[in-house]
Amino acid sequence: MRISHNLPALNTLHRLNQNHRSTSNSLAKLSSGRRINKAADDAAGLAISEKMRSQIRGLNQAERNIQDGISLIQTAEGGLQEITDIIKRQRELIVRGLNDTLTDNDRQKIDQELRQLTEEINSISEKTQFNTIGLLSVDHVIFADRSSSNIDVSVSNPSPATSVQTIVEYKPKGTLPEERHLVRSTDTTDTNHSYSNTNSTASIVLPDGREGYNERNVDILTTTKTDTNVSVYETLTPTDDPEFEKTQIIYSVGRNDTIFGPKGFGNAYGSLLEYIEVNGNSRELIYTSRSNPGTVPAWDFMRFPNTDISITRYRTVTADNSMEITYVITNGDSSDANIKLQNMVNPPSNSTITDGGGNPIASGTQITTPPSTFHMTGTDANADIIFNDALRLPPTEISVDNPTSGQPRINFDWDLSVPQGGSITLGFHYGPFSLNVDVFERTRENVVTQQIETTVLTDITDIDYTTKTLDIQAGANEGEVISIPLFNVSSQKLGIADLGVSPPAIPEKALAQADGAIERILNYRGLYGAMQNRLEHTMNNVGNVALNMTAAESRIRDADMAKEMTSLTKTNLLTQSAQAMLAQANQHPQAVLQLLKS
Repeated sequence: MRISHNLPALNTLHRLNQNHRSTSNSLAKLSSGRRINKAADDAAGLAISEKMRSQIRGLNQAERNIQDGISLIQTAEGGLQEITDIIKRQRELIVRGLNDTLTDNDRQKIDQELRQLTEEINSISEKTQFNTIGLLSVDHVIFADRSSSNIDVSVSNPSPATSVQTIVEYKPKGTLPEERHLVRSTDTTDTNHSYSNTNSTASIVLPDGREGYNERNVDILTTTKTDTNVSVYETLTPTDDPEFEKTQIIYSVGRNDTIFGPKGFGNAYGSLLEYIEVNGNSRELIYTSRSNPGTVPAWDFMRFPNTDISITRYRTVTADNSMEITYVITNGDSSDANIKLQNMVNPPSNSTITDGGGNPIASGTQITTPPSTFHMTGTDANADIIFNDALRLPPTEISVDNPTSGQPRINFDWDLSVPQGGSITLGFHYGPFSLNVDVFERTRENVVTQQIETTVLTDITDIDYTTKTLDIQAGANEGEVISIPLFNVSSQKLGIADLGVSPPAIPEKALAQADGAIERILNYRGLYGAMQNRLEHTMNNVGNVALNMTAAESRIRDADMAKEMTSLTKTNLLTQSAQAMLAQANQHPQAVLQLLKS
C-alpha cells in the first residue's frame, strides 16, 4: 500500500470537482433562464444570438420609424384634405358667379371670398409641418422639361347674312319712290372664352435610376372675338297689288261693329255700327254661328233670346270693290213682330258727304226722299252708299248728323213688321271703295357682316422631376428605406393664383382651373394613400420578422428549465456520493498506520 499518493482520494476529489462545476453551470442557467451565459457555454450560439438580438432591436426601432412615417403622411394628407375642401368651395362660388342673375357688384363680392380662400391655401401650404419639417411647400428639381407654348390665330369672314322685311305703306299722291339707302350702321365686338385643362402625375424611374415623377398639364384657352357690323338699308317702291286696294272685313268688335279697309290700312273705308230692336226693346244679340270674317261671303246667324226671331247677315265683296250687305229677317213667332234695324256708317277719315248729283249734304239734314247714292270723299279713301230695289227693301229713314268728334255720319234704318212665319230681305251696297293715296312697299334689309378671330393658346407642361424626399428607415439593415416625396401645393403651383369671376380674370377659365387643381391634389393624395398602405404592410412585416427572430433567438439562448433541473438533481446526487467516497478513500492511510503500530 502506498501513502505518498492517495490515488482513490485524488480520483474521488477530481470527480467531486467536476460535479461542483456541473452544479454551478446548472445553477447559473436555472437562475438566469438562459442556456448561454458566457461565450464558453456556446461560442457559436452566442455569436448567432447576439447578431439576432441586434437585428431584433433594429426591427423594433424600424417599426417605430414606420409609425412616424405614417403619422407624417397623415399630417400631409390632412392638409391636402383641407385644401381640397377650400377648392370645392371656390368652385361652388365660381358656378354661382357664372349665373347671369348676378350683378357686377355681386361678382366682386364673390371675388373677395375667392381671394381670401386662395390666401388660406398658401397659408396651409406653408404651415403644414411635421417636427418642424415643411410638408406641402417643397419645390421640385426638374430632370427633363418637354414643355411648350403655342398660339394659333385664325380669322374668318363668313358670308354676310341678309334678312329682308317688307311692309306696306300708304303715302299721299305724288310721293316719290326711294332708292336703296343706308339707314344706320352699328359695330359691336363680342369676346367669348372657353378653357380646358387636363393634368396627370405618374411615378417614373429616371434614367439615372432615381425615382421621380412625370407631370403633364395641358391648358387650352380659346378666345373668340367677333366683330359684327349691322347695316340697315331701306327701299320704297310702288306696288299695284290689288290686295292693297280691295276692301276687307278687318274685324268685328263686340257683336255688331264691323270695320272695313284694304289690307294693312285699318278702317280707311269706314265702319258700320248696327242697332236692332224687336217689338220696341233693344235685345241681347247672340251669334249662334259665324263664318270666317275673311271669307266671301262672310255671314252671321243671329238670334234673340226668348223669341223665335233670327237674322242672317251676308257681307259679299263684289267686282266693283263694293261690300254688298243683306239681312234676311225670319219671324218664327206665333204673331207679327216689329223690327227696327238702324245702321250708322262712319265714313272714311275727314270725308265730305254729297248726294248722287254731287250736292253737299249738311250735317243734321233729315232726308225725306232718300237718294239712291251717297258719295263720301275722304283724305285717304272714298266710299259710296247705294240703295236700290235690286237689294230688296230700301231703308225707311235716312239722316246725316255730325257727332262731337266732328266726323259726319250717315244714319239709316228700317222700321217694319215681319209677319208670323214669314221673312223679309233688305240690304244696300257699301262702296265701291277707292284710295286717294299711293301704295308703296318699304323693304328693309338687315345686312350682318362678321369677322371672327379665334386665338387658341396651348400651354403644355411636361416635366420629369424629383422631389425632396424623407427616407423612412423601415428595416434593421442598410438600404432598407422607403422614401416619402414632398410636394408644393401653393396656389401658384396649383394654377389658381388668379382665380376670379370678374375682369381681368376669365370666368370661363376659372371653373376649369378649379377642376384642374382638384385633380392635381387628388393625384398627390392618391400617392400618399398608396404609400400609407405600403407602410402599414411594411410595419406588419417588420413586426412579424422581429417576432420570428425573437423566437429563433430564444431557442438558441434560453435554457430548457426541465432539462437543467434534471442535470442539477443528477449532479447533486453525484456530489453527495463523491463526498461519501472521498471520506472512504481517506480511510486507506489509516490502515497503513495500523500496520506501523503493530
